[in-house]
Amino acid sequence: MKLEGKVALLFGGTSGIGEATAKAFAQEGAKVMISGRDDQDGKRIVNEIKQKKGTAMFVQADVTKSEEIDKAVEKTLSEYGTVDVLYNGAGIHDSYANALETTETEYEKLMAVNVKGPFLATKAVLDHFLKKGKGTIINVGSQATFVAGPGGSAYVTSKHALDGFTKQLAYDFGQKGIKANLIAPGFVETPMTEGINEERLDDIPAKRAGKPEEVAALAVFLASDESDYIQGTSVKIDGGWTVGR
Repeated sequence: MKLEGKVALLFGGTSGIGEATAKAFAQEGAKVMISGRDDQDGKRIVNEIKQKKGTAMFVQADVTKSEEIDKAVEKTLSEYGTVDVLYNGAGIHDSYANALETTETEYEKLMAVNVKGPFLATKAVLDHFLKKGKGTIINVGSQATFVAGPGGSAYVTSKHALDGFTKQLAYDFGQKGIKANLIAPGFVETPMTEGINEERLDDIPAKRAGKPEEVAALAVFLASDESDYIQGTSVKIDGGWTVGR
């Protein structure tokens, strides 16, 4: 029960790694507020958590809209009384489109979800964290946080930007009790990667794709008090793929 007594708000918690993380947080004793655009999946996950005696609720929100993020934070505070952990897991891919192939509209949409969303969510909880003198922020990057290739022009740019945002949060607020870190998953079996002919598997030392539950276990550690001396760090969980880049 590494997260017993904690309250976690998860954006992008209705599928893939986010779903696995919500379930892992609840299993470790946290009360979870799951947020996403898919009402059906959100309620399904809540029911599955409750069946295992966990505590969970769902609130629908689009991470590109500050008013919807604010409502999610307000609901978490009204229902659970506090927020201890913010998990920014919402993200979209660009299907490896290069700069010439990416339209301005596509670029803006991806940046709105992958970069603006975590900024808005973090901004919405920071005052509460600062008043408490403690809070945890977990941003979700990817291999594209470090290298080119795991996505196209917009995606790689967005994940590099999220790394910088995470570091700056630690620099600005670490001394005030705010712990900000980034998880950088490799190729993981999720709906986002389904159907992609992924040749990178041959270059992964682990010789397989990762599982959402493995990434969720890392998120549990970063959300727990055991990781309080880890600040502004981007943690790779990619089967070793980036070591050969």
